[in-house]
Amino acid sequence: MAKLRAINKSDFTEKSWRRSPNYLFTANDAVCPLTVQEMTRAIMGMPIAFLCVDEKYSVVAVLGLEPETNYLVGKDGGWRGKYIPALYRAYPFVLAKNEEEEEQLVLCINEDSGLLNDDDSAEAFFDDEGELSATVKQLMELLSAIRVGLQSAARICKLLNQHKLFKPWELDIELEDGKKRIQGFFRIDEAALNELSDEAFIELRQSGALIVVYCQLLSMQRITDLAQFAQAKSKAESTPPSKELNLDGVNMDGNISFHNL
Repeated sequence: MAKLRAINKSDFTEKSWRRSPNYLFTANDAVCPLTVQEMTRAIMGMPIAFLCVDEKYSVVAVLGLEPETNYLVGKDGGWRGKYIPALYRAYPFVLAKNEEEEEQLVLCINEDSGLLNDDDSAEAFFDDEGELSATVKQLMELLSAIRVGLQSAARICKLLNQHKLFKPWELDIELEDGKKRIQGFFRIDEAALNELSDEAFIELRQSGALIVVYCQLLSMQRITDLAQFAQAKSKAESTPPSKELNLDGVNMDGNISFHNL
């Protein structure tokens, strides 16, 4: 777990922070949470799926088809996709619950990022008036919007589940030594969607759930893009892949399970 440190005037006035020069901090992320507001842009560069943890569903961007592997970040840390999830753009900052008052959120920095300076040689946390700097304030606003967006996504997922619109997303990929089945992801059940009553469909429309439904379905074609990124990543790292992906073997209807996500 990342080591978070709450930002306050007394401890951070003389400190500074740096932006990450790359996206290597995402290299072990096979998935990333998405807000509803991001989905229309995210579908241009990555598949979107649903995860179920403790009987609660969430929206995620699929970044890799192997555990702890992000195909969209190169060896040099460059981002290869067409969209960068908002959570990554806010790095190394995080909004966390106050240990004393859990209802209160505090802005924190990830100390494990290596981007916190003990001097004022980089970007300041506070301006001359003792207020959060304009940049830090913008990032805090971004994190607040992300939090609201994730809550909205959770609410919509709960509604979709109530209407039984999730089904396991079964994906078979043909490898040199046979098929690989990835399990654990869920997708929208189109048959169940088409069987909804008018009343239920209107409820989805009024709740904003339809954008989630259609974006997820449209994004499924990006699975083949991930396979291409996997091949490119292997070549860029100059290490022969142990299993070469065959794009012709992708079955879009084909169960998606990651172990140790």
